[in-house]
Amino acid sequence: MRYSGQVWKEGGLVAFPTDTVWGVLARMEDEAACRRIYALKGREEKKPLQVLVADLESALGLAELGPLEARFLRLVEAFWPGGLTVVVPGRNIPPWISQDGSVGLRMPAHDLLRELLRRVGGYAAATSLNRSGEPPVRSEEEARAFPVDYVFPGEALGLASSVVDLRTGEVLREGAIPKEALLPYLQWNP
Repeated sequence: MRYSGQVWKEGGLVAFPTDTVWGVLARMEDEAACRRIYALKGREEKKPLQVLVADLESALGLAELGPLEARFLRLVEAFWPGGLTVVVPGRNIPPWISQDGSVGLRMPAHDLLRELLRRVGGYAAATSLNRSGEPPVRSEEEARAFPVDYVFPGEALGLASSVVDLRTGEVLREGAIPKEALLPYLQWNP
């Protein structure tokens, strides 16, 4: 784990099996590394990257929740750590992560990954490891075919994360968590 953290801190890309699918991670503040993610995926830069967080404190430091705070806390208490990405207004989010200032936050249910995130500052830019429009990588062997600087050994555990936009109350993608389980939290009024 020490070597992968060092690679990350030096601007490298790390492929990592998560509780959902294989991901590729970079330091959020490292513009060049994040742009490498876009190139690796063949992805338009107007499509945001998500941010994986080690803990709730890291998530709250990246979000500008205002009146959404109670709903956010209720949602993440129910589904974090786990396969849910929550899009909220961001705090000091670089434009190479999201051009509209929002941020998609997820706390993975993967102890080793959360420990690595803690060691590199609490969070990292991330997305699924695949070419845009293609299925996510499912094995370490497939991950090694991508131009990353380090491949963490292991296997991914499941489906892509579900994505909700807390600003609009929409389920943007149904994945690891069924839409029916999410809707009561999105329609909740404090």
